[in-house]
Amino acid sequence: VEQQCAEKTKFQTKMENVLKENDRLFTQALSVEIVNIVVHDCMKVNCLNVDACEHCVTTESELKTDFIKKECYETLLQQYHILETHCISLEVNNQLNTKIFQRDIVSSSESAPTFAELFETNELKAQIQEKDTVILKLKEKLKSISGDVKERKVEREVEEIETLNLELDHKVTKLAAENEHLKQTYKQLFDSIKSSRVQSKEQCDDLINKVNLKSVEVTDLNASLQEKVLVITALKEQLKGKAVLTKAVSLNLIDSALL
Repeated sequence: VEQQCAEKTKFQTKMENVLKENDRLFTQALSVEIVNIVVHDCMKVNCLNVDACEHCVTTESELKTDFIKKECYETLLQQYHILETHCISLEVNNQLNTKIFQRDIVSSSESAPTFAELFETNELKAQIQEKDTVILKLKEKLKSISGDVKERKVEREVEEIETLNLELDHKVTKLAAENEHLKQTYKQLFDSIKSSRVQSKEQCDDLINKVNLKSVEVTDLNASLQEKVLVITALKEQLKGKAVLTKAVSLNLIDSALL
């Protein structure tokens, strides 16, 4: 009986070890699958970041070009408004002087002019002619300045745009090289992950086969244990029967002795 109990304890210990090994193999398989999922998601996120970076470079180039054109246009427009205001002021003064001169002519036709009035009239005419000349010169200067400024601004703008385009070309080339490097890296990672997933699948299949074998072994052990329990029960019943017979024999011997 003690031997049977020892075998039962040993069998239970072996079953517990098998169950622990089964849990460990299952946990290992889950860990490998989780790592594969995380690495695959990280690759997707990095690919999206590269595409967003290329889109940002294109948008930045367009915005810088529009900003330079707008700044040059605003500067030229401001200078043009200043010169236009000055010309309008001179034209207004010229019109006032013309009205004064015409009024003096009308008044001189009504009354004979004096020497002082004639001198003043001639002086006003000279001033009007001088201001007309100044106005014409200012208009020509305005046109010349406007054309020169526009040409210089356009040339400078073209140079800045060409410089900016060269810088952007270098950046795009650099980003394209980095993108190609990232693609190669991700391809290598993908191939590595693919091979590791195949290996992991093989390991998982192997682990599942081991677990199935362990399960069969546990089932066999349970059946063996059940048989041993039945044997132990039968032995106990036999021992009980022998004890009853021994007791009955001893009682019969005592009764015959008394007789």
